[in-house]
Amino acid sequence: MRTLPYRLSALTWPFLLVTSTTFVALMGCNATVRSVTREAKPLAYVGQVQFGEPTNESGQVVVPLTYVGGDWRQNSAIVPIDVDATVGDSEIEITVVTSVATDDDGKKGYKLVLPEDSKGEYAVYYRDPDGARHQIGVVRIEE
Repeated sequence: MRTLPYRLSALTWPFLLVTSTTFVALMGCNATVRSVTREAKPLAYVGQVQFGEPTNESGQVVVPLTYVGGDWRQNSAIVPIDVDATVGDSEIEITVVTSVATDDDGKKGYKLVLPEDSKGEYAVYYRDPDGARHQIGVVRIEE
């Protein structure tokens, strides 16, 4: 009599995926999980971006960010982890990057970090992953 190889049911695959991802995260491999789930998001997903008061921290200008009304709040497992920024003469272009929440989540996704010599007034634009660009405000950095 011939035996057939053991096959996993369709419900077993999602269980194995969730279990293995959780195991990797618990074993201290947050960086690996982050790199696999890192994704730039469009402005529609992020919502309205509000700028806080710029401060100097460790030789950099830091502008706190708040996100209001975006779709990202509907999934508490995906959080902003970084803000990619490009600084020009009078413009700043940003894109918010999200990833799976891990125990080492800091506030890096909630602040815009600029070089120390960034002084003056900057028009801020949001760059969607598809290249679309949206003006979202103005940041004034005092001398």
